[in-house]
Amino acid sequence: MTTTVDPCGPARPPGTLLVLGLARSGVAAARVAASEGWTVLVADDKPVAAEGLPSSVKRMDTATAIARVAEANLVIPSPGVPASHPVLAAARNAGVKVAPEIEFAADRLRGTLLAITGTNGKSTAVSLLGAILGEAGYRVFTGGNLGDPLCNAVGRDFDFVVAEVSSFQLEHATTFHPHVAAMLNLTPDHLDRHGDLEGYLAAKLRLFACMTPADFVVLPAAEGPSGGGWTTRAAASTRALVTTFDAGEAATRRELTGHGYRVRLPATGWPELPHDLENAAAAVEMARIVGVDEAAAERAIAAFRPLRHRLGKVAEVAGVAYWNDSKATNVGAAVSSLRAFDGRVVLLAGGVTKGCDFGALATEARRITLVVAYGEAAPEIEAALAGSGMRVVREAGLKAALERAAGEARPGDTVLLAPACASFDEFRDYVDRGASFERWVAEMPSA
Repeated sequence: MTTTVDPCGPARPPGTLLVLGLARSGVAAARVAASEGWTVLVADDKPVAAEGLPSSVKRMDTATAIARVAEANLVIPSPGVPASHPVLAAARNAGVKVAPEIEFAADRLRGTLLAITGTNGKSTAVSLLGAILGEAGYRVFTGGNLGDPLCNAVGRDFDFVVAEVSSFQLEHATTFHPHVAAMLNLTPDHLDRHGDLEGYLAAKLRLFACMTPADFVVLPAAEGPSGGGWTTRAAASTRALVTTFDAGEAATRRELTGHGYRVRLPATGWPELPHDLENAAAAVEMARIVGVDEAAAERAIAAFRPLRHRLGKVAEVAGVAYWNDSKATNVGAAVSSLRAFDGRVVLLAGGVTKGCDFGALATEARRITLVVAYGEAAPEIEAALAGSGMRVVREAGLKAALERAAGEARPGDTVLLAPACASFDEFRDYVDRGASFERWVAEMPSA
C-alpha cells in the first residue's frame, strides 16, 4: 500500500530539534520546543550569549552539530542562515526536515494567521493591520520579521496573529498556511542570497503554496514598475481566492475604495506618499476580508504614525532638511524615497550590497544633485552611476558621508539617508544605522 504524504500536513510530534542560529527567533523556537518536551540542541557559528534559553537545552558548536544532525527530527535555521550552510547541507543529506521558525510556530498558534510579504512596506502594512484589528476590539499579536518572533505568540490566546514574513523566512517553508496572505510588491533584493530575481520570487511564493480555496490571497491591482508578470504568477501559484488592493485616486480623493467599502483618510498627515497609500490599501483589504468595518479602519489610520527609520524628517539645520529612511535597504525602496521629494536631494547611499543594480537610482537623476556613496558598497555605487551624469563622491563611512553632505548642501536642499543597502558593515541593523544618523544630525551646529 502506498502512503501519500501531504506536504502541507502537520508537524511531527516532539523528538529531537536542532536550532541553528541563536538570534531572537532561534531562542524563541528553542524555548517553545523545550516546553513541549523536545530534546533541544542549539548551535551558532559565533559564541553568542543567547539569553532566555531553558537549562535543558544543549549548546554545541557547528562542527558538533554537523556530526549530530542525523539525530534530529527537525532543524530550524535562523533567517540569516543561508541554505548552503554546512549544517543544513548535512541535514538534507541525512533526510532531516528543515523548517523555519514561522512554520514551527504557525502549527501551534491560537488565533487566525494573517501574513504579509513583499520587498518593501511589510512592517508598515503589518503594523497598520494590527492597529485596525485592535481598533475593532480584537486581541492581536503582530510580529514575525517585524521583530517579535512568531513563537512568542505560542501558548497565548489571540483572535488574530499578524505576521511579517521575509524571503529568508519562507526559503524552507513547506507547511506554512495563513488564512489571508498579501504580497505588496516585488523589486530586486537579496540577490546575493537568492541568486536572481527568479529565485527571490520563488521564495516569496512559498507563502501561498499551502493555502486552500477557503483562504484569501491579496495582491496589488497594478504590480508597479518592476513588472515581469509576478502578480499573475502569484495568483497561479495558489488555490486560494485572489483579491486585489488599489490605492487608486486615494491621494486626491483622500479615501480608499474597493470591493464595496469606502474608507476616508485624514485630511492631513499619514498616509501621504504613494507607498504609504498602497500599504494602507492592502491592510484595509485584509481587514475587510476578516469582517472589520470601515469605521474601525478609519480610526486606526487617523491615529497611525509611521514607524521609526522609515522616511521621517529628522531636523532642519541651517536651511537644510535631513531625512532618515534607514529602512530603505534595497534600491527599490531608495527610489521610492527619492520620489517623495521634488527639490534638490543629496543622497546618502551605501553599506553592504545585496546584489542589486544601483543603476536604477539614475531614474531619479533629476532630483539628485549629489550622491555620497559610503561603506563597502561605495565603489559599486560609483561604478553603476558613472554614466548617469550624476555627481558621485565616496566616503569611508556614514558619519563621514553625512559631514560631506552637510558641507555640500545649500539652504533649501534635502539630505536623504536612503542607503539602498544592508547596514552590517558598520551597524548592528538598520535601526542602529538610523539612530546613529539621527544622533549625528542632532549634534550638528545649528548655524
